[in-house]
Amino acid sequence: MEESVNKKQGGKNVSGIKTFPIEWDLGNTKESNNINTPSQYSKKQLINQAFNYHLKGDISKASKYYQILINQGFKHHSVFSNYGLILKELGKLKEAEKYIRKAIELKPDFAEAYSNLGNIFKDLGKLQEAELLQRKAIELKPDFAAAHSNLGSVLKDLDNLKGAELSQRKAIELKPDFAEAHSNLGSVLKDLGELKEAESSHRKAIELEPNKADAYFNLSIIELLNGDYENGLENYEFRFKKKKPATLNGNPIISKIDNLKFQKEENILVISEQGLGDTLQYMRYIPYLRSKGINVSFCAQTKLHSLIKVSGIDLNPLTPEQSTLVSKGKWIPLLSLPRCLKVKPEKPIITEPYIFSTKELKQKWGKILSKEKRPIIGINWQGSQEMERSSYQGRSFPLEKFSLVAKIHGVTMLSLQKGFGSEQLNNCSFKNKFIQCQKQVDNTWDFLENAAIIDSCDLIITCDTSMAHLAGGMGKKVWLLLRDIPFWTWGLKEKSTFWYPSIRLFRQKERHNWDELMLRVSKALKEEIETES
Repeated sequence: MEESVNKKQGGKNVSGIKTFPIEWDLGNTKESNNINTPSQYSKKQLINQAFNYHLKGDISKASKYYQILINQGFKHHSVFSNYGLILKELGKLKEAEKYIRKAIELKPDFAEAYSNLGNIFKDLGKLQEAELLQRKAIELKPDFAAAHSNLGSVLKDLDNLKGAELSQRKAIELKPDFAEAHSNLGSVLKDLGELKEAESSHRKAIELEPNKADAYFNLSIIELLNGDYENGLENYEFRFKKKKPATLNGNPIISKIDNLKFQKEENILVISEQGLGDTLQYMRYIPYLRSKGINVSFCAQTKLHSLIKVSGIDLNPLTPEQSTLVSKGKWIPLLSLPRCLKVKPEKPIITEPYIFSTKELKQKWGKILSKEKRPIIGINWQGSQEMERSSYQGRSFPLEKFSLVAKIHGVTMLSLQKGFGSEQLNNCSFKNKFIQCQKQVDNTWDFLENAAIIDSCDLIITCDTSMAHLAGGMGKKVWLLLRDIPFWTWGLKEKSTFWYPSIRLFRQKERHNWDELMLRVSKALKEEIETES
């Protein structure tokens, strides 16, 4: 998503920021070793220094010069706007908003500032306000390609895909070499199910901007969805070079591995990344590496440690903070292991269950749930809010959608939902269908104990959350309910997955139509119960 257009220096993008320098020549301004003595400079020199560093991408020094100018009472819309962009880059969104609003106050027809403010509101999750601000920027400057593209990004988050497509196409019409808009269009087309054209859009973005990490990453998602794991996993490595890089659950001080082949007796630190579901899915490869004679240390989210130990993944997992204590060998991100091991549907490597609870916990919950009427169906309906707002919209659904399943005679339900979404149980129309000890389950947050609860269920029905990976890794029978264009792990058409042989995939036939999918699920469950009775 583009911030603005900088005509000077060919529209150079510095750290994802496109600036608005005042049209003064930078010249050969002398640099001071101590910028805290601004009396050495005229205001023009200070401005030139600020913009010079900003254009070079040295936002630390640029920020200091902007602050000096602002503290001296210098009032120019570009100074406030550019300083606001730096604050946005640093994640200080509220402060950034204040300075860009000041730029608009100084120049009410400053279209670029309205667009930049819209981008801040988008990051704050205020999408309706963001849309209005982008439309204001376009009203002030109808040929402003970046604002059209930014509007398209907001509309995509608002799930107005057709509107998003039109906005991105308008941006490209105004600026045919606009790599960002081509990549953004590709993301919209992917969600619309137009995968071939989406792939072409990302490739066009790469052609225009060969180092565009976001376009490579977005291309990888399409390749992986289509089952092209060789190219897809290669391009998936760009996830750490995106404008919003993947989160690493650690801060290693050793070097990152620079080859695709592990050597016997080599010391490797594997660091988990992204969410809990990702760790649960890919930690299966840790024991496999160890079986090949590789010395592996595993750094993972603390809340998974008890499960990791009992499952034999790692008897002494490291916390993210302990990753700095490893001083020997090299490190690798957990989700890079499939690339190194050349995993693909025809070569899954690990398909048998690899997640286990303890005998004591299984006995405990087996006894508790033995009092309940069978079959017990464990359900989960809501993923994290953050992913719902960004990269995986529409994967979740309201609990009430399970009402068709609840109507099946003899079914008892068990909620595996934790945190956000679990409040829906209070007003659920089929509340009487849940197990008597539901509150006890609700208060059980430990993954190891939840694995024991899952072990006592007859079937798990869930949307795409960490519970699917937990149950799938245990080899439990799971029915996974997927949106029309799902996360790449699940492919596009199959009814099963090589990742978890015990999982059956139910896919939306129409975007957002969970009712039709639930009708198929309830019918399949009824038939299965009748067959087994």
